[in-house]
Amino acid sequence: MTIFDPFKVKNITLPNRIVRSATAERIAMQDEREGRQLGEIYAALARGGVGLIISGHNTVHPSGRLYPTMASISSEGNFKAWRKTVEITHEAGGVLFLQLNHGGGRCSKNAESTAVCVSLLPDFPKDSMLGAELDNEKIHELIKAFAAAARNAREVGADGVQIHAAHGYLISQFLSPLTNRRQDEWGLSLECRAEFLRMAVREARKAVGDDFPLGIKLGACDDDPAGLRLEETLQVAKWAEADGIDFIEISGGFRKDLARRHVKPGVNEGYYLPFAAQFKKELKIPVFVVGGLRSLEKMNAALSAGQCDAVSMSRPLLCQPDYPRILREGGECRCCGCSLCLLKQTQPTVCHSKNK
Repeated sequence: MTIFDPFKVKNITLPNRIVRSATAERIAMQDEREGRQLGEIYAALARGGVGLIISGHNTVHPSGRLYPTMASISSEGNFKAWRKTVEITHEAGGVLFLQLNHGGGRCSKNAESTAVCVSLLPDFPKDSMLGAELDNEKIHELIKAFAAAARNAREVGADGVQIHAAHGYLISQFLSPLTNRRQDEWGLSLECRAEFLRMAVREARKAVGDDFPLGIKLGACDDDPAGLRLEETLQVAKWAEADGIDFIEISGGFRKDLARRHVKPGVNEGYYLPFAAQFKKELKIPVFVVGGLRSLEKMNAALSAGQCDAVSMSRPLLCQPDYPRILREGGECRCCGCSLCLLKQTQPTVCHSKNK
């Protein structure tokens, strides 16, 4: 088995097993001009050989906006922008899933909404959880917002959706005991901490129907021993599979080394692969894995060993949108893993590497 072999997600046959992992493009998607701008980025990825493109995260609710240029899919302007993006992507032969997210306690008050959090933790190390602590009514409002965003994604022509349950955002904040200190039905046990995700999945499934691909991105574990553990997320994944997801992408939760720097072929490659292999043993649905995959040898070895069904990447595709074609032709990755693309947060996301 190789990354260039086709495979199916739900009812869609993908031309290969290369996934563009969600990358925050920092394009607000407010009008057709921005839709065309993003569409041209995705078209380049499609022409470059990416089998599946997962969009940057869309906030499902005004309170979940992490920065002013975070995309959303709730207004008429958003719909026009996303329709244009989908049109351009499809014309280039691409398959596009939209990622849905809420920043939770990492967000600040904005003109549209007050900030909210799972548990108020102003002193949480290097990552304060601020805002109004969510009450039961607001929690159900946000669950409905995930479902509405999934429905909107289908209506604008996207091919599927992915719910973001990783990287320390709202659903991570519910799942992790580091940030979920609630003493109610949303926080007293793993079952309680997982209920927000499970309800979001079930409601999204109702909103899009049974024939539309729906998946999650899940943080395998936190790096703090007191945080979310691998055995817990394995159980969460099995619950989500029973609730109707069609695929899962494995990444990190609350971690200092979420996206490791200075990755290159043979160095720090595939740092989430050992986790993904555990999910692959427990689940029947396709398992994607992100995290420093650079060389064709490593990717093909992971597939052949049954550690995953598809490989996801982000930074290499910012550096070289045609990296899949380059891999097929025996070329090399020029991404040096400097992560400047992730750190420069006041402008649209591009590669800043001098190697480009």
